[in-house]
Amino acid sequence: MKKLLFFLSMMLVMVSVNAQTTPTEVSTDAIIQNAYNKYIWGTTADTLTNADTLTFVYRIKSRSTSGQTQDFTVKLYSDFVSGTAGGTLVAYSSPDGVNYASTTDTITVAALTGDAMDTEVISLSDYMYPYLKFIYLQTGTAVTIPKVYVYSKRN
Repeated sequence: MKKLLFFLSMMLVMVSVNAQTTPTEVSTDAIIQNAYNKYIWGTTADTLTNADTLTFVYRIKSRSTSGQTQDFTVKLYSDFVSGTAGGTLVAYSSPDGVNYASTTDTITVAALTGDAMDTEVISLSDYMYPYLKFIYLQTGTAVTIPKVYVYSKRN
């Protein structure tokens, strides 16, 4: 009788473990798996007017089973069209693609009246989160096309 109860309890545990569902993967704009060197945004479809916002989400996937992390360096180039522009580029991290927390680095542009590569850099070392989101918030009375350059390397 003890063996039967033990067997039934083990079956119950196995059924409950198999009943767990895996969460669905969040829809992203791009995937980073290895070293990466690309700019995001930067077409006429991404033209910002006055107080406007652009968002881009990366899914970071490691091809390595050794759990390597990645380093990211992010630069902002503003392709000026007209007016006087300003804005802030903020990077956000997420463990699940739903709940995001701001990283400590931002890039801020002020009183822009021509094309410019900003001198500030967002540096993310030993990045371990599976999601990385960039939000550019434009201010001022301007028309610009922001180009965010993302460089990464595996550690």
